Amino acid sequence: MFKIIESIKAARYKRLVRSHGGKIAAGPSTFSKYASADLEEYVQLGHIKIRSSQVGIGAYTYIRSGTHLSFVSSIGRFCSIGSDCVIGQEKHSHPSSWVSTHPFQYEDGGNLEYRADEALAQIGHDVWIGAGATVLAGVKVGTGAIIATKALVSRDVPPYAIVGGNPAKVIKYRHAEDIIARLMDSEWWDLDTATLRELNMADPEKFLRSIESRTSRDKVNYRVVCLSQKGVKPLKSDRS
Repeated sequence: MFKIIESIKAARYKRLVRSHGGKIAAGPSTFSKYASADLEEYVQLGHIKIRSSQVGIGAYTYIRSGTHLSFVSSIGRFCSIGSDCVIGQEKHSHPSSWVSTHPFQYEDGGNLEYRADEALAQIGHDVWIGAGATVLAGVKVGTGAIIATKALVSRDVPPYAIVGGNPAKVIKYRHAEDIIARLMDSEWWDLDTATLRELNMADPEKFLRSIESRTSRDKVNYRVVCLSQKGVKPLKSDRS
C-alpha cells in the first residue's frame, strides 16, 4: 500500500512539473531532506540526486541520470550535463584534522558535530559537461565551456574553454578571443528560442552581426517553479 501511495504522489508531482514546461524522471525522491531547486521552463532532469539547499537551473538545461548536484548554487540556461556527473563535490566531506576521518564520531549518537564549510560551484550558460565528470565545490565554470568526459575540475574554467584530464586543464578554446568577447556581450541566452532559430547559429560571425545590428533585444521571461520533497511551488521571479 505504501508503494502505491508513493507512486501516486510521484505521478502527481511529475504532472505538476510538466504543467510548468519541465520534466523530472524521479519525482520528489530526487531531493534530499533540505534540498530544493528553482527551475525555469523546459528543464529536463533524469534520475538524479539533488543535495543543494537551493540551486537554480536555467531554461532548456538537461541533466542525465546518475548525476549528483551537491554544493552548487546555479546552473545556467542551455546546459547539457551528461550521466554520472558530480557537480559541487565537497572538498572537506570528512574531518581530516580530527583523530579519525570516520563519521561515527558525529553520527548516530556521537557527541560531536561536523559540518563541511564549502563554497558553492557555479555553472554558466551553454556549458557541456561530459559523462562522469566531477566539478569540485567552489569552482566557477564559465559560459560556453566544455568539460570532457571523466574530467576532474578543481579550478575555475574560463568562458568557452575546453578542459579535460585529472586535474582538468585547458586544451583549447572554442573560438577566437574577439568572438568569445562578443558572444559574452551578446547575452544571446536571454533571447527566446524562436528568435534564436531565425539566426545563423552555425556561423558565430554571422550570428553576432545579426545580434549586434538589432536596435532592441527583449529578454525572455521564463516561468520559475520551486521543487523539493514537499512539492511543487510556482514562483514569480525569473532567473537570467
